[in-house]
Amino acid sequence: MKRTIVFLYCIISSFSSMAQAPLWKVNESAFQYTMTFVSKLNMDGVQLSNPNDMVAAFVGSSCRGVSKLTYVSSAKSYYAYLTIFSNTPGEVISFYIYNSTANKVVKVSKTINFESYQNIGNLFQSFSIAEPALNQKAELLTFDFLNVKTLSFAVNPGSVKLSISESVPLSNLTPVFTLSKGARLYKNGNLQVSGSSASSFTAPVSYDVMSEDESTLTSYAINITQTLDPPLFYKKDAVCNTLGAIKVVSKREGVVVQLSYNGKQVDNKAITNGEAVFTGLLSGNYIASIGNDFKAISINQKVK
Repeated sequence: MKRTIVFLYCIISSFSSMAQAPLWKVNESAFQYTMTFVSKLNMDGVQLSNPNDMVAAFVGSSCRGVSKLTYVSSAKSYYAYLTIFSNTPGEVISFYIYNSTANKVVKVSKTINFESYQNIGNLFQSFSIAEPALNQKAELLTFDFLNVKTLSFAVNPGSVKLSISESVPLSNLTPVFTLSKGARLYKNGNLQVSGSSASSFTAPVSYDVMSEDESTLTSYAINITQTLDPPLFYKKDAVCNTLGAIKVVSKREGVVVQLSYNGKQVDNKAITNGEAVFTGLLSGNYIASIGNDFKAISINQKVK
């Protein structure tokens, strides 16, 4: 039994010693032009993050560039700073990725044409080298606010229009949103998490949606309108010698409420401190109206 375990250990060790990174090399002095990339590597839907992971660029069977990953603390991510060499603009560049943890090499479906002295990608919006390819869409699908009812919502190219109640303060709203697959939302370059941080929306607020592969960046301006809340109507019936009353509650400060009795206007009062109160009302049928809103109210005569 002991000999079997030792034998198996030797076999495993021999396979482990055979696992090594590809011997990708470039004869840089043989080429006149360069093209550079700031890239992230992704294999099977997972971003690579091992310093020994690599990417290589090829034209046919000729290796034209190799890079390992470098961690950038300011961006909290790993990047490949890849330089590609060529003598002929327009050559088709293919990419290969090496995952050192899985000891796996894959060819990337996406290719690119060589352009002399082009610099593609940066720390914020890198050039994606991924297999399979990541999603290119950068769409804001929904946008609401935490614990706030949205009355209307419309997404247009470059803008979002939504309506909420006039009673909701715009100075402290927490966005809740959904995006296209794998996309991320940014405000002033800062990553946003749905339902996590409040902002003021007293003026239009701009957001950027970046696609999963970082190739697409779409801007949206969030525009909010506030819809007037319907007024609330209350009544107090007449009891014996105590006459009735009607109260109208609304945020439309200063707007006049008209009161009609049996079809004839009998009084009007402006909304003050959020209400207009009519007292000394006989029993009968009244209509209280404010703007386009009205309510038929019957004051009844009650006996104690």
